[in-house]
Amino acid sequence: MSDHEYYIDYLKRTDRFPQSIYHKAKHDMVRKAFDSLPRGARILDAGCGIGHITKKYCDLYEVFGIDEQLSAINCCRQSCRGNYIQGNLCKLPFADNFFDSIVFLDAIEHLAQPVSALCELARVLKHRGTILICTMNYASPLWFILEHTWHRFFGGTCKPYLKDVHPTHYTEQLLRQHCSGLFKEIYLKKRIMNMELFYFGKKQ
Repeated sequence: MSDHEYYIDYLKRTDRFPQSIYHKAKHDMVRKAFDSLPRGARILDAGCGIGHITKKYCDLYEVFGIDEQLSAINCCRQSCRGNYIQGNLCKLPFADNFFDSIVFLDAIEHLAQPVSALCELARVLKHRGTILICTMNYASPLWFILEHTWHRFFGGTCKPYLKDVHPTHYTEQLLRQHCSGLFKEIYLKKRIMNMELFYFGKKQ
């Protein structure tokens, strides 16, 4: 993405009605993904945005966030207690087997080379560490309608229908294909009237 304001403006509104209804499922799925983690576990928020999903966990876990947008990282540093750095998801500045768990939410569809990022996430994840990936379901007719109505006329700076914003269009089959050989699938669920995919897996 080239528009820095898209990132900040849109993400700041995700906890406000009516967007908060849509994004509640992400908060629920993240909470369940972290349920079995011991206190002090290392968590990576990959493509963290403004840290709005994981900032509530900074007192329980050692939270790291990485994003390519410096403006987003600056927001995280001002409002969150985790460790936030600007960086490339395809060249992560972390050691092998560093994290206990990774969340990768609404970010993979923004990448032109998502498999490179998934390989890097697998590298820095510990053996049997968990990963939660969330992305739009492009097999859903309802998502297609939402993308071309709400986001066109009411979404403001959020323009997912533009090819340079969402270059990769995920379906269940494509997401499984890209994760195959890197993670062992625990589940792949469709939520929010089948408009979003939630993949939860463990490093093999």
